[in-house]
Amino acid sequence: MTTVIAECGNLPAAFTSFVGRRLETAEIRRLLCVRRLVTLTGMGGVGKTRLALEVAAASREAFADGVWLVDLAPVSDPSAVAATAAGALRVPDLGALPFLDQLTGYLAGRRALLVLDNCEHLVDACAELAGTLLSAAPELRILATSRHTLGVTGEHVFALAPLAQDDAVELLRDRAPAVRERSHGDEAGHAALARLCADLDGLPLAIELAASRLRTLTVGQLTDRLENRFALLTGGCRTAPAHQRTLRGMIDWSYELCAPAERLLWNRLTVFAGGFSLEAAEDVCSGEGIAEDEVLDLLDRLVAQSVVLTCEASGQRRYRLLASIQEYGRERLADSGEQDALRRRHRDFYLALADRIDRNWYGPGQEENLARLRAEHANLLAALDYEGEPRPRLALVAALSWHWCVGGFLSEGRRQFERALAAAPEPSEERARALLAAVWVAQTQGDLATADSWLEEADALGELLGDTWVRIQADGLRGVSAQYRGRPQEAIRRYEATLAAMTALGDERTAACWRLSLACVQAYAGDPRAAHTGSRYAAVAEESGDVWGRAQVLMGMGHYAWARGDCDTTETLVRSALVGMRGFNDHAMVARMVELLAWATAVGGAHARAARLLGLADALWHDAGSSICAFGPQMAEWHARCEQAAIAALGEASYRQAFAEGGRHRTRAQAVDFALAVDTDSGAGLDCGRDTAYDTGTECDSGTDAEAESGAESDIGTEGDTGTDAAIDVRETAPSTVRRRHAPDTADTADTEPASPAEGRHVCDVLLVDGDPTVREDARRILEASGHRVRSAADGLMGLTLFRQQTPDVAVLAERLPGLDGMGLARRIHEESAVPVLLLADRDDPADVVRGLEAGADDCLAKPFDGTVLLARVRALLRRTAPAGRRRDTRTSRFGDLVYCPVSLEVYKDGQPIHLTTTELKLLREFAASPGTVLTRDILLERVWGCAWAGDTHVVDVQVMRLRTKIGRDRIETVRGFGYKLRA
Repeated sequence: MTTVIAECGNLPAAFTSFVGRRLETAEIRRLLCVRRLVTLTGMGGVGKTRLALEVAAASREAFADGVWLVDLAPVSDPSAVAATAAGALRVPDLGALPFLDQLTGYLAGRRALLVLDNCEHLVDACAELAGTLLSAAPELRILATSRHTLGVTGEHVFALAPLAQDDAVELLRDRAPAVRERSHGDEAGHAALARLCADLDGLPLAIELAASRLRTLTVGQLTDRLENRFALLTGGCRTAPAHQRTLRGMIDWSYELCAPAERLLWNRLTVFAGGFSLEAAEDVCSGEGIAEDEVLDLLDRLVAQSVVLTCEASGQRRYRLLASIQEYGRERLADSGEQDALRRRHRDFYLALADRIDRNWYGPGQEENLARLRAEHANLLAALDYEGEPRPRLALVAALSWHWCVGGFLSEGRRQFERALAAAPEPSEERARALLAAVWVAQTQGDLATADSWLEEADALGELLGDTWVRIQADGLRGVSAQYRGRPQEAIRRYEATLAAMTALGDERTAACWRLSLACVQAYAGDPRAAHTGSRYAAVAEESGDVWGRAQVLMGMGHYAWARGDCDTTETLVRSALVGMRGFNDHAMVARMVELLAWATAVGGAHARAARLLGLADALWHDAGSSICAFGPQMAEWHARCEQAAIAALGEASYRQAFAEGGRHRTRAQAVDFALAVDTDSGAGLDCGRDTAYDTGTECDSGTDAEAESGAESDIGTEGDTGTDAAIDVRETAPSTVRRRHAPDTADTADTEPASPAEGRHVCDVLLVDGDPTVREDARRILEASGHRVRSAADGLMGLTLFRQQTPDVAVLAERLPGLDGMGLARRIHEESAVPVLLLADRDDPADVVRGLEAGADDCLAKPFDGTVLLARVRALLRRTAPAGRRRDTRTSRFGDLVYCPVSLEVYKDGQPIHLTTTELKLLREFAASPGTVLTRDILLERVWGCAWAGDTHVVDVQVMRLRTKIGRDRIETVRGFGYKLRA
């Protein structure tokens, strides 16, 4: 078997042809159309696995979400069945949920075929897995192979008989080239082959083993030997099933035909689980009768005799034994007395491999190394199961940290750490370092309490053992916990100290880890040094081949640029980061990048594409068993704002349609391709032909003076070395050079110009956006005291959302804003409307005023300002842009005999005013904003009641009924099973 042949699936391609079984293939395919679980049963060697693979390959087109092989032969622990299935399906293990729950969630809603191969030694666990998955995933089909039925309700058992005579002879001819032409058309030769196949009971495995010997023996000689062998076997245990006696006899015969060195290698190869490489075989199996340079030749001979099978994985040739062959060899190995020594060599080989990858992680070959560890996953678990000396076990589980945290085996890593630590409680250097590695896993899972407990023990061990390295590392990991708890300044301090200490110790590998972490936390904290730190790391990573670290830095740089309003830079950096993540099985990180791309796209006005990207991210989060909320409340808030902006621009129905379209791109490769593609529908989005490499000469146009002096380029922020993202509130941490005096309160405005009699107390609708809560609140009170209606926001993105939800008469914007700065927001407003903009400059400097006016502001006022001046500037803008005496009802909405003014909140029916309660007004506001669009009860609950409501959705029905009695029962239509909509 060889390469993977489908992007959405993992079926191996066969080296040899499939012979016979036409009727069986057709029947099993038919059964899979009407039955959800089909189990192929039969004796060992009858060809269950090969037939199942043939059926699966022929059925690929019927399963849009792929056909997947789960080989359970190397699995000995029933509790590992779900984990093995999840690994085969490439389900990212990034959460603390049990594997069965993760797999259930992954397959729900997918149309896929799962081949559970070699279930007989794990029948109960396989039955539980099949029953649970079939209950949760109605479009799933399972094809199992087992010597025993699974006993699951609805199971259809297909008993596979040995090959028919003609098929058996054809198989023998196909596998034995020496007799193919010699017996073709020869009746006597055909009869001899038929007799041999009959003696082999028509078992494909036996036929293949016999075919390998027809190069040196005649058919008659081989038949004679088999007859003698089977005669002896018949006299064995009478209580054993006949087919088991025949198969063992076949393997006995094949074993005895091997040379002594071949038998020895056969025995030793059984120490491997799930396959092995030539390098592993040479290292583990040589010695005591086999020289290292003899292994290749002996292995080749075993392959020729069909004892060992070959396959391709990640471009490398690998070898494996069939389950029955492996079990037979293990018995012989146990009898030889060298099993324990061989398992120790097996463990030491994989410890050396893991340690080598760990030491050289921040360099080239990361994707290849992770792929190799994934291919060796079964062997790694077998090495960790070896109950020899406990210290090497601790060293191995710690050296595999990248495999656990970046390779997609987080929960398995947690389990292995807990087992290894429990088995070796004695104080030792290995335990201290394993504790530190375990802390990374716990922090990545969000279990900070356990992480802190392990940190304390590691620190205490470091002090006890006099290990300075351990204590320094423990302090750095305390910084990670601080970062995840929202204390970025503490994290920065600890990271800087740890980086300096590791550099002084000459440990450049660990120093690189903390240099990356420092760049990340600086970026998310809005530290002006982030650009310089991140740019340097990205440049070094590019030169050294650190693809993973560079992708994390570029994603973070994109986040920092986005927080400062430079969405073009964000898009460029995130695209480059996504390209870098192609080779990593990290669904959650790709989801983070897609989320950020959606946020930047929404600010750019391409709301349809933003909705598609949010749908894509949602699918990735689902597959990862996580969500944007796991990275902190601020990230969840940005997500919600992006979603609200898209809904406001597109309407609920169009948003949901675009969201669902993005969610169809489910695999990691599809996700990256879709996120990088041009949005042909809207003309917005990203050009796939653009150079996505990190450009160290591209300056962020929103850089601070400190950054300019340091020569920093594109801004940065990313996850720390732990592979997760700590959500830091940019609004709270963004640097500010503004110095403001206290604005006058309401009493200070008593002498200001009163509201115009034509407009009553409501003079105009003001959009006020300022990140300083004190200035924002004082300005709001000044404006409202003069009769203006004020809607305020603390960041540019929310300001843009409010603007698009309801057009104001004038916008008052602070120059420096998180998310989208004031000048960027002013440009957006002028692109979409004629609304005048008053920009609040950070300094009383003519250059700042000029810069603001050139950026698109209609007027500019420097901070700190006087409240009367603010009011005078607003009135001046209104006089220049609006005709005198303009009435507020010019922006009213009419729905038949119903008139609604969203500004004055007045409602008329047949020309008569209607009094509505606050809740009824909010309901009408939502319906009027999207006439003809169905609004579900959940949407109305979220928009009208928000977090204040803890009851059920029945309150919506009650309030809608009351609103209907006032505005007309036919005005709001019930869409059964969904919600309500306003008739336009």
